[in-house]
Amino acid sequence: MASRKSSIDWARIELEYLANEDSIREIADRHEISDTAIRKRAKAEGWVRAVRTANRREPDRSPPPPPAIDPDKRREPGEIADDGRGIVGRMLDELDTITSRRGELEDMIVDATDGDEDDARRDAMMKAVSLPVRAKTMQTLALALKTLNEASAPQGKKAAQQEKANAIGGGSRFAGLGPPKLKAVT
Repeated sequence: MASRKSSIDWARIELEYLANEDSIREIADRHEISDTAIRKRAKAEGWVRAVRTANRREPDRSPPPPPAIDPDKRREPGEIADDGRGIVGRMLDELDTITSRRGELEDMIVDATDGDEDDARRDAMMKAVSLPVRAKTMQTLALALKTLNEASAPQGKKAAQQEKANAIGGGSRFAGLGPPKLKAVT
């Protein structure tokens, strides 16, 4: 049978918990108890951690401003497709990171939702990193990449001939053919 630490300084742990200067795990390690014990005691006694603003800067979650688009400069379809391929590549990298660190993410989700009364938030977060969701994301990215490649593919001979005919005919199907061309026969 495991021996218990007889003198746990819960008053000190409560002060450290409420100050919110260290993580719960760091406090638990310092006092040689489990972080779960601290979480249970905090929940039972209604401890509320202080909001941490001075020590930690929250990351800026606002999206970067869109690049300025010059109305006089039209982008070529190839440029747009290249940008799209870059975005798909970055999203595939994110999916790879999520897949390779799924266990760590699940542990973080459990820690973050430990004090929740309802499991709905935990279930939603676990679903977000689940295999079916990641597989659907992969399928969507593959389809996007296929569409980008098809949209930026060079024209075939038939389409090029039709475009040339439209340019000569002024874009109209019934445009005049112009003056006759004389050919010398030898």
